[in-house]
Amino acid sequence: MTERVTQPSRGVPQVSYAPNGRITSLLSDVLDALTETDFPLSAYDILRCVSHPDRRRVAPPTIYRALEKLIADGLVGRLESRNAFVRIRTGDPSRLIYCICDRCGAAQAVETTSSCQQIDSAAETLGFQVRHRVMEVQGVCKQCSTCPSFSSALQRPQQNDLPTRAPK
Repeated sequence: MTERVTQPSRGVPQVSYAPNGRITSLLSDVLDALTETDFPLSAYDILRCVSHPDRRRVAPPTIYRALEKLIADGLVGRLESRNAFVRIRTGDPSRLIYCICDRCGAAQAVETTSSCQQIDSAAETLGFQVRHRVMEVQGVCKQCSTCPSFSSALQRPQQNDLPTRAPK
């Protein structure tokens, strides 16, 4: 079973897209925005990060096209449940399972071969050919689960919680 946790990458070699062998400015800016944060960003968050008052305004469709290119090249992953994007580093992005924290919003990816093979085998028994997998797990990250305010929130009843029986 092959599984490893991948973190947002810093200092990963860039892929060239321009005819002169250099990455285009917008693609570089999008990658930089995703690399500089440990949290998933929406396309509009990215738009705010790459927009500069001294340059021509970037339109949302331009950001989406850049993201599509980066996803196709395996440099960016999309969190379907959040409609957000993260910087990834892996040989095969289709083997990633995203672990998303409900408390802080951080996302980490676990690369797994065995889980994907099991899913594909199960689908194959139905005569189904898998073209795309979306694997996301929601819960609480290690940092949030060790936070004192999180453990006290678990012990403290919420306002919406009703007692199971009336007090005597």
